[in-house]
Amino acid sequence: MNLFTDSKTPAILTIFIAVVGFYISTVVTEIRGQSVLTYRFATGSDGAATLRLKNVSLSSLVPLTRFEIACSDQRAECLSEMPGGAFHALGRVPPVSPANTEGVSDAAGAVLVATLVPGAIVEITVQAATPGTDLEFFYTASRDNPEPLLLLDAGSPTALFVDNYFDIMVLAFVIALAGLVIVILYPLLPGRTAKASGADAPKE
Repeated sequence: MNLFTDSKTPAILTIFIAVVGFYISTVVTEIRGQSVLTYRFATGSDGAATLRLKNVSLSSLVPLTRFEIACSDQRAECLSEMPGGAFHALGRVPPVSPANTEGVSDAAGAVLVATLVPGAIVEITVQAATPGTDLEFFYTASRDNPEPLLLLDAGSPTALFVDNYFDIMVLAFVIALAGLVIVILYPLLPGRTAKASGADAPKE
């Protein structure tokens, strides 16, 4: 079967795209209806480490999230002071600001507590006392509000899709529309029309 000449192709492609789009939309809507955070934990060769959190939920507030950064061997002298005298630095990414953001740190580790509205991003940066030290982070559910929280690695395909869902769906729609236009118009091109007419002409 030639996809460019079969008259059923546009209908088949339309049905397939509709089914796949409906399934993906349902799954993503269900995920984003929960409390969902994406995280990125980046460490450098100089011992610096940054934990970046983003609330990608559609409308769910993520209250009092508590994250801790410490050495994997739980050593007491884990972090070194940063400019300003603290063992951590907090950062916010516009345009959405997290609420009730607080950082507490000492040489043993740093703790970030923040309430994240949808779209809010917060970062905490620490500096290991010794370059090459293995740092790791932990999440602890709030004792006062222990709601389920879905954590997604920001670099994973799932997180990228959930976070950029609307942009991806618009792009997919444009690509699908272009494909359908090509499939429908290709047989109508002058060269293809002439060939089809010659093929249909009665043989003597």
